[in-house]
Amino acid sequence: MSEGAPNIEVRPRIPTPGEILSLFSEAFGHRAQLAQLELGEARDHVVGSAVLAAAATVLGLLTGVSITLLVAALVWESEHRAWWIGGLCLLYCALAGAAAYLLRRRLRQWRPLAETQFQLNQDGACVSRILRTFRGS
Repeated sequence: MSEGAPNIEVRPRIPTPGEILSLFSEAFGHRAQLAQLELGEARDHVVGSAVLAAAATVLGLLTGVSITLLVAALVWESEHRAWWIGGLCLLYCALAGAAAYLLRRRLRQWRPLAETQFQLNQDGACVSRILRTFRGS
């Protein structure tokens, strides 16, 4: 700036109601698209997890029955057959507990709509900054 130029303070202008409505409509449309994408991903995650859980359950039950019958047939003549079957039962319980733990951990780590929530928080912070700017003018 030259020395003789007047010092002009630039203030942000308040948008017209039409501009505000247009900006809000555009932002809402973008957020709705993001939420729709994330809901699709969440649906795919739930369906995939349900199919895997069903397959694991059915196959696990069939395997457990088969192994139990095999062990029973192999140790049927032994006087310790009850211990063999009891040990097998404990093994099944331990594996079921491990599976339940892994499922619980998976469900706790899953964050549906995380990106939409993050974006809405960013939007709120931006609106707050804009409002503070206008209040300060």
